[in-house]
Amino acid sequence: MLRKDYLTRMIEEMTEAVGAMLGLRREQKNEQALEKLDGLLKRNFRMSEQMLRSLPPEELIQLFRQREGVDAESLQLVARMLQENGEIRENMGDEQEAAASRIKALHLYMYAALNGGSRELVDYPTRITELSALLERYRLPADAERLVMLYEEREGRYVQAEDAMYRMLNASPENDPNALEEGRMFYARLSGLEADILQAGGLTREELEEGIEALQDE
Repeated sequence: MLRKDYLTRMIEEMTEAVGAMLGLRREQKNEQALEKLDGLLKRNFRMSEQMLRSLPPEELIQLFRQREGVDAESLQLVARMLQENGEIRENMGDEQEAAASRIKALHLYMYAALNGGSRELVDYPTRITELSALLERYRLPADAERLVMLYEEREGRYVQAEDAMYRMLNASPENDPNALEEGRMFYARLSGLEADILQAGGLTREELEEGIEALQDE
């Protein structure tokens, strides 16, 4: 109960702050928006905006490791702050920084979603859809594509998961045995599904068999 109350208060504060940052962005007061974001991060997560931008997603995740797993709720809120950082950076005309923040936010949203994240706390399906649309023309790192694959598979969108799997392979070093094993394990999981479930997710049994055969030849 105490944990829920704490998270509720944090969300209320963040919602208010994001609204204020939106107003500042509209007035082109981007530096002030960044200062507000920096203060929010320091109060709630003991990190600065610069730290948020500089740490890779794996290190950010490590900050929220717990004995029993990961603090997925806090990770979702950090992802929300990264998403807002991307909006501010785009407003400043820095597309490269905006894309970097958005890719990292997408990574954290999906990791949290796959590790006990709450749809009620942060509407991560909507956030993931928003970020995916904004990042359509960017090539994601292999580890992010792996998360996309797992997330789309969990959501029952098997053809999208397969597309992400092939993007993961393309983004990985050539003939990377770990990436190939991930792909083979993906197909092995789908092989256990009934044909009608597969088809509901966009794949036929024949297409699945073709994919399995293609990876076996690698």
